[in-house]
Order: sequence, then structure tokens, then C-alpha cells
Amino acid sequence: MNPNMKKIYRSVLVCCSLLALAGCWDKDPDTPDVPEETVKETRTLTFVLPDAMKQAWVAGDQIVVHGEYAKDQVVVTLDAADISADGKTATKTVEGLVPYKREDCSSELYASWPAAASDNLRHCFFYSKFSTTNAQLMAACNDGDTFAFQNICGVISLSVEGDYEAYTINTPKKEALGYSFLQVKITDSEANFRQYVGEPVLDLQGALSDGKIQVFLPEGASMESGMNVKLMKDGAYVKILRIDEPVSVARGEVLDLGDVTAKLEDYEDPFSSDIIDLDANGNANCYIVTEPGTYKFKAVMGNKPNQFFGGSSDADVLWETWNDDSEVEAGSVVVSATYAEDFIIVHMPETLRPGNAVIALRDDDGKILWSWHIWVPADPVVTASYGGIMGGDLMDRNLGALVATKADEAQIDPLSYGLVYQWGRKDPFTAAGTYNGSKPATWAGAPDVVAPSAITLEQSIADPRLLGHIDNGDWLVTSDDAMWSDTEKTVYDPCPPGYRVPAMNPAVPFWNNISSQTGWAINPSYGWLTIGDPAAVFPIAGYRDDYSVGGMAKVGVRTLYWTSNGSGAKATGDDLRSDKGTYKLTTAPKARLGSVRCVAE
Repeated sequence: MNPNMKKIYRSVLVCCSLLALAGCWDKDPDTPDVPEETVKETRTLTFVLPDAMKQAWVAGDQIVVHGEYAKDQVVVTLDAADISADGKTATKTVEGLVPYKREDCSSELYASWPAAASDNLRHCFFYSKFSTTNAQLMAACNDGDTFAFQNICGVISLSVEGDYEAYTINTPKKEALGYSFLQVKITDSEANFRQYVGEPVLDLQGALSDGKIQVFLPEGASMESGMNVKLMKDGAYVKILRIDEPVSVARGEVLDLGDVTAKLEDYEDPFSSDIIDLDANGNANCYIVTEPGTYKFKAVMGNKPNQFFGGSSDADVLWETWNDDSEVEAGSVVVSATYAEDFIIVHMPETLRPGNAVIALRDDDGKILWSWHIWVPADPVVTASYGGIMGGDLMDRNLGALVATKADEAQIDPLSYGLVYQWGRKDPFTAAGTYNGSKPATWAGAPDVVAPSAITLEQSIADPRLLGHIDNGDWLVTSDDAMWSDTEKTVYDPCPPGYRVPAMNPAVPFWNNISSQTGWAINPSYGWLTIGDPAAVFPIAGYRDDYSVGGMAKVGVRTLYWTSNGSGAKATGDDLRSDKGTYKLTTAPKARLGSVRCVAE
């Protein structure tokens, strides 16, 4: 074969190969073909309402009818002449229809109502997509020229008396009441009323008309934890309906709650500008209050800002103390506490009464889910370094103390003892109620109870007044050294926002042979000791011994200051004993109740 023929032969082979490849080239399945030509049909269609919810077609109703592509969908507007006498059916001749024929079903046209909520995808196939779920929605496929509509949602209705202007509905557990969009699939062979959904909608809101409320819930919406209905007047929510039992409504059903006016309760809006944020600087298990007013903080687990509690129902003042031996008046430190919208709301008296209180969050059965300490000092808490005695800034008083201790030639004020803690616990207990006294300060509310043995973590949370009792050991059944931590503030840390239990650091003066450090002095006759320059003053507050956690021991003689370092059944702290002349960093049983001097984070 001559050279020219070879070239021609090779060219033919290349062309044939290219043609073969072109013939078998796969098309992108995500970019379906759009027919170059569509055959549009004119049909006389009949639209039939389901038995429930929408009672009749009305003139002006608009229905979307589509085939495979949204570009070919037709909006059908009903006229009065199209509607039957009973309003249940409507028949209209419709032009421009493009059926979508498939082998897996015989239906070829799909309808949705209302057109205003229809939001079909460009390539919609047999799906009908809606831009909301809080509306009466219907969809259908054709059976010949008839469309028998089906309801997509169920409806909850209720009414109230009064000049309320708007409402918000949600659930205690923030369950999904709808979706930002909903796509359904209805053919003659399959019905899926939740084929695809958008982001969950947690609140249903609307204006009140004649005191009547209707909300629509699609399949998948849940009110297992109950339902809250808040009512607004003059721009603020003022009333609430609380339903604690599960609420359910099936697709196509109507749940009529009737007139609920008699069941309404006063509502305190935690988002009111009149309520002061206690957790503006962070979440914690303790908050300091220094002015009268109404306060709030997130009902979250310690310093975890998004760790809410499921099943939260209400809050109350569990107990309160004046840190002395007086008969404490209930409601004197904290007037009341309530729970609303994931917040604890705290009402303080018009004139503050210095003291401490613990607030409990409860579920529907009254079980305590978590608790927080409200600390009302008699004068402002001061933070300073005192010569770096703990490696950073620290408070001028013990946690829970109403005043700072003074190093005078006089007995210290017992209000400076503060509160005491079993190592690793977030909840406080009272220290001595009198100078060098053996009895804890009095309280109003729930009494503290000494368990016959160690307790579980769950028990300590559900009963913040329960003291685990074991000689020379841990209050916890299973020791956990991570309850407090040297490296970070933990969820069980008892200090206010911006503070934490001090880490164990033998390199700093307070935890390193304290009695040889600058500023060290001790005066057991008056109940104080000092360290640092300028000197920080500490009360010789005693402790509740692990052998007898119900009463105080060694007040004015010994004191124990905890660090955040734990090891098995014991934890590290400064055990300062004037009767023995020993002042050292050592370990003590975690069941013992010692003092905490919070340091800045």
C-alpha cells in the first residue's frame, strides 16, 4: 500500500473510532434533557376536595398543574361557574398541559394547592414542592382527567377571648413543628407526604383574627413534650397556655382545643428589656447579684452554653440562708424563680437581703434537673493578686461569704466564713453560723440530708441537699477526678462567670509551704490568717468533717481550702491547722466539706 493510501486508511479508522465513542457517550444524569418540542394538550379537568378541612372551592382559588418540568406548569384559576353547588368539585377546561409519562405509574399530571405556596423545582418529575408547611396544603395526581386531592397537614385550632394581637406556638423540648419547605410525592402507585424537607421550624407565629388560632402540622412534626401558646398584647407576650401532655394530630385531621381562655397563665417574657442578664459574661453554676431587680440566665448545664435540659417545666427557690443562726424568712434572699423559654428568671426583693440561695430547675414530675447558686454579698466582691499568692487574681473572700475577712484585733465576722463544698460538687452547703460555732448556719427551704453512704452523681444532681457520707473517702460511689480540673473550668465548677476553683500549683506561695511566705500571719484567737503583699485575709472557717458531714468541725482552729486537683478518693488542698502548727498542701477526703477561694480565669 502506497504512503498516501496508508494516510487515508488511518484517517478513516480515527473517524470511525470517534463516531463510535460519540455514540456510547454517557450523559450527565443530573442534567436531564429538556425536550426540544413539547406537545401541549387541552383537557377538561375535575378537581375533587378531600372529606376534611377545606370545605369548598371558591372563586379565585388557584391550582398548579404540572408534568415533568416546572416551565410547563399551568396555574388554574377557578371561576364561580366552575364550582359545583356543594363546592366539593370544580371542573375547568385547561390548555397548555404537558403530561409526564412513565412506565412505573399511569398518572401523568400532578396538582398542588394553593398556588401561592407552590414552589416546584425546575425538573419536578412527579413531586409537588411547597414553600411552607404552616398552611392548608393539598396535592393530587390525575386519574384520567380527575384529581382527587389529599391533605398534606393536620390542623390544630383554638380560640381565646381578649384583645390579643399575635401568637407564638412551640414545644418545651423545641421539637420541629414544620419545615422551611416540603416536597411530597403522590402518584397512582405511591404516596409519600414527606419525601424531602427543609430546615426544621421550631416556632409557629401569626396574627390573631377574632381570637381564633389555626396552625398546620405536616407529617414528622412532633409535640411529644406538649405545647406552649404565647399571646401578645401591645407588643409584648403577656399570657401563655401550657399543655404538658403530648399533642398529636394526624394528616387531614382537625384537633379543636376550643376556648382556652380559662387555662391561660400570666407570662413573664425572658426577652424583655427590663430583665437583666446574669450570664452576659458567661454561663456558670453561681451568679452574683448586687442590685434589686429581675434577672435571668440560661438554664444550661454549668458553663456549657448550649447544653439545655429536655423536659424542663418550672423552677423554684430550693433553699436560702443568711449565713448566720437567725430564723431565715423564706423569700427574703430570692423572692421567687420561674422557668420560661430556656431561661431561669430570678426575682429579687426591693431591698436586698445579703445571703445565699439555690434555685432548682424541675421537670413535669418535680425531679430536679440542675441547680444554681445565687450569691448576694453585703458589699462588692473585690479581685486582686495579693502579690501573686495563687498565681493570678483571686477574690477577697471565700465563695459564698457575705463580707471579706478582716485581720483586726477582734473576732472576725462569721458572715465571712462563706459556704463549704464536698470536692467536685457544684452545690454549696452552709458553714458555721456563729463565730467558732459547731452548728451550720440556718436556712429556709429544703434541709440538707446526710446519706448513710456514698452517693451517685445522678443523686447529687437530683438532690443538691444530699450529702454523700463515707469516712476518709469520696462522697461519690465511683470516684471521678474530672469533676473539677486543673486545666479548665468544668461543668461542675461552683464559681461565678469569669472565675474557677484554683488549680493545684506548688510553685505559687499559697500552695507551697504557706507559713514561710511573705505576709504570713495567723491569729487563732480572732480567727484569721494572712498571706501576700498586700495581704489577703482568710477566715479559719473549719470544715464539715467526712466523719460527721452534718456538723462543723475545728472552726477557728483549722481550715481546708480546696484546689481543683483530685486523685481517687482524695483531693488536694491547703490543710491549715493552728492546733498542730502544720500548714501544708496535702490531700483530704473528697467527702469533707472545705472552703473555696475562686480565682480569675
